[in-house]
Amino acid sequence: DGRGVANVNQTQGWEPLELTIDSGAAETICPAREAQSIATVPGAKFSNGVQYTCANRKKLPNLGKKRIVMCTEESPIQHGLTMQVADVNRALMFVSRAVDAGSRIVFDEGWSYIEDKRTGRRTTIQRRGGLYVLEAWVKARDEAPAQPFGRQGGNQ
Repeated sequence: DGRGVANVNQTQGWEPLELTIDSGAAETICPAREAQSIATVPGAKFSNGVQYTCANRKKLPNLGKKRIVMCTEESPIQHGLTMQVADVNRALMFVSRAVDAGSRIVFDEGWSYIEDKRTGRRTTIQRRGGLYVLEAWVKARDEAPAQPFGRQGGNQ
């Protein structure tokens, strides 16, 4: 229909967010440039001087946290998520925390997804090269509509 992500972002109050699913991540974390409309605020990890170690052994200080509300086109139910902020290259989803919260994550060449074990709802994760990515939407404003898209969907 020609609207595009930028148009949805501007007119409906939602921002796109790609979360790389990472079993090695120590936190769900993002660079400050993600979810730009959401303020980065100090948290306990910032106050305690927490640092994250990258694969190249570089230390990155915690810059605070962002509390977001997100959903996907397949799962229009809004979920709260706290993301730590550091100077990382991309947003990473901490697999262990998702599993501890009641999700099952399946990586398969046919269909990869995150399943809510309580409801059975499955949300597709995309494979891009060697990475698995969850395409999500972050609610940018309180007055944003309930969803960043027009249809209800989901794989049940």
